[in-house]
Amino acid sequence: MESSLLRHGSLALLVAQDTALVLLMRYSRQRSGSMYISSTAVCSMEVMKLSVCFLMLLCGEAHGSFGMLVFMIRKEVLGRPKEVAKLALPALLYLIQNNLLYFALSHLQATPYKVTYNLKILTSAFFSVTLLGQRLGRRRWISLVVLFLGVTIVQTDNPKNELSRHHSGLGSQTLGFVAVGGAAITSGFSGVYQQRILQSCKTDMWIRNVQMGVTSVTLGFLCTFLKDRQAIADGGFFQGYSRLVWVVVSLQALGGLNVAFILKYADNILKGFAAAFSTIASCIIEMVLFQFRPSPLFLFGSALINIAAYFYNTPATKRPTKCDASALHSV
Repeated sequence: MESSLLRHGSLALLVAQDTALVLLMRYSRQRSGSMYISSTAVCSMEVMKLSVCFLMLLCGEAHGSFGMLVFMIRKEVLGRPKEVAKLALPALLYLIQNNLLYFALSHLQATPYKVTYNLKILTSAFFSVTLLGQRLGRRRWISLVVLFLGVTIVQTDNPKNELSRHHSGLGSQTLGFVAVGGAAITSGFSGVYQQRILQSCKTDMWIRNVQMGVTSVTLGFLCTFLKDRQAIADGGFFQGYSRLVWVVVSLQALGGLNVAFILKYADNILKGFAAAFSTIASCIIEMVLFQFRPSPLFLFGSALINIAAYFYNTPATKRPTKCDASALHSV
């Protein structure tokens, strides 16, 4: 009974978190007034994630001792530069991915974004086969073909909706779709690359997250000041921040912890349902609040994508490996 409650509770939590994050991120990029710099939001998110990892280490492996926590950081981060350097590539790719997602939601409604972002299943599968030598069964290959067909239909359709006040027109939508495609590619590669690293060592999960977090924060601030140093000098690092922006940053930072919770208590069937429910919920909310009007062709393509995602995540004969879970649910 308790296990069932945890599974369904984790499903509801994932749907709510994923739906709220995309819709609020989209709204935060369309509101009037001073606009925040998206690269600083990504940096803030990385700092928040790293802080959570420190807290989990303090409460877990360090047994509440700050001295032990400092010792572990010196040993596992400063004392293992080669291990940390291995994570530089996926850390950089995740930074690029998150910046692309902010850019995409500046040009697309939440529903087309969520539907198209399912391309990460296709890219994860491709890199799993090429980098890890994983074999896909007939069911998954068919699912990938259906997924590609659905994404093609969605991208070629032009649903009637109110575009951004700041960015409008077909060219803007095209840029948004290109950004989502780039995010899907970086998500697939970085997830599989990181899994390949994890398979070669037995480092504690939170230690590994701290190693990557330190790298991500360092690269994030470096890239931010190289790209937006003039804007930051003019208006400050936190210009345009509001309660809404901090909610978006917090939701994005805690998303990884939510996925970890799902992986512990749920399975890929529930995750497949969660992805479909989240897309449907986003579509309904946008129709009510943001005048999003999907065409029948758009709905058909979306249905194909959700069906493909569901069947890809529910193997017919055996449970997916950890590789599958990591590759398909990295964010």
